[in-house]
Amino acid sequence: MIDSRAMRLAALGVWILVGLPVVMQGANTWQLMAQWSVAYLLFGILFFNDRLALASASIIVMVLLLCDGFEGALMVLIAMRLGSRVERNRGIAWIAIQTLLLAVAITIHWSLRPALLLAPPYLGFQLLAFFTMRQMQELHALKEIAAGTSRIAERLRIAQELHDALGHHLTALTLNLEAALQRTDGDAKRDVQNAQTLARQLLADVRSIVAEQHDNVNLAEALASIISIPKPRVHLEIDRDLRVDDPAQAHIILRCAQEIATNAARHSGAENLWIVIERDGAGFRIRAHDDGRGSDETHDGFGLRGMRARLENAGGELRIITNPGRGFDVVALVR
Repeated sequence: MIDSRAMRLAALGVWILVGLPVVMQGANTWQLMAQWSVAYLLFGILFFNDRLALASASIIVMVLLLCDGFEGALMVLIAMRLGSRVERNRGIAWIAIQTLLLAVAITIHWSLRPALLLAPPYLGFQLLAFFTMRQMQELHALKEIAAGTSRIAERLRIAQELHDALGHHLTALTLNLEAALQRTDGDAKRDVQNAQTLARQLLADVRSIVAEQHDNVNLAEALASIISIPKPRVHLEIDRDLRVDDPAQAHIILRCAQEIATNAARHSGAENLWIVIERDGAGFRIRAHDDGRGSDETHDGFGLRGMRARLENAGGELRIITNPGRGFDVVALVR
């Protein structure tokens, strides 16, 4: 999840700067100032503890009590945090609702004209922050996969070089020791036997080290970061030995899994979504099933058309099977 220390410090700075004009200007009564201060401090506590709904509500309270016109910047912070935590449609709806509430609060505190002047720009800033964070999260996932595959490829290259060089000489050494063993006896024979045992053990160790380098990129972690949705619950299963060496294939897998999760959230009415990713020859197979209401026919929306085109352009294919009451089954072949 993208939430670096620098971004948290930047959010802290925005929070402080938004409250500074109110603190400097003060209020007509100390009671009003105290009420605003409570709402202001609550926002900071709630926001930095990921209680975003309550943090948004505290902004509305702040505007109703003492408005300086900059409170929309705090909503931009919430929108930024939403970009890495909720799916697209839910995030857009959240932003629209909190912007509408902001406009209502400004209208109550001041008048309709300031609300119309302030709400639209802040809506745009929120959407920009939301989609930027989503894009950063996807790029971060792809970067993790690319970095992992590069490290594994380099380790495999070095390990293979060691195996080819040392393995050949150790095998030759073992054979020569075997020949020497036939021509010796007594203490010398025991020494040759010990040397032969050590040579065989060393050869076995080299082969073991090479085998251990065939790790897999943590594709599950990368996928989990971009398909985290509140409903349905996503059950992700990936072959333990699965490696994705081609960044283009990794990108297609990420996009397909993301689109499958998004469609399940929007259309299936499911409680659970199972996604299985496994190797299929030189490519990969993504199998997904949900326990939603299903349908008697399938209609490719914009997202599914894009996924189908992406797969087919890479030599893969997409199959969707559904029946009323039996959910959706999706099979995507990535080549």
